[in-house]
Amino acid sequence: MEYVLAKYVDKGYWVSQLYNEVEEIFIDNLTDFSYSTCFSYFIQLTLSSNYRIGSEEFTHFLKEKKEIIGVMVLISSIAPYAAIKFSKYTFKDGAVHLHETYSPLNKETERISERIIEILNSDGIQSLEESILNTLVPNVSLELKEKDVTIFNCLFEDNY
Repeated sequence: MEYVLAKYVDKGYWVSQLYNEVEEIFIDNLTDFSYSTCFSYFIQLTLSSNYRIGSEEFTHFLKEKKEIIGVMVLISSIAPYAAIKFSKYTFKDGAVHLHETYSPLNKETERISERIIEILNSDGIQSLEESILNTLVPNVSLELKEKDVTIFNCLFEDNY
């Protein structure tokens, strides 16, 4: 499945629509179909750092400012579902740390997520709640996640 997605699916499929319909944002396209079956976009405010995750500029900015917050949007490429997470990157003890939650971190991340959910709903894509995403799927084993496979793992990312 991942090979087909990586070869034939445009990783930036949603980028222009999100830029056109959500004000004051910067999108870091993290889509990688290696073990994911979803489009992955980290969305920051344009007033924020606007550095790509993992870049030297991103790490340097974190060292100075201590945090970057944003909205992680995962849109399944195999079913009409999405997962919205709220992310905070910090720099502490010489390393970058990520904290994710399913609750908005401030009014701007709430504004962005609400608008994205409206856009996705208008295209027939439903955002799934944390309780549904964490539901175990019986008798399913994936390549990386062999036990305790969740709906999230099946629709979005096969991970440990």
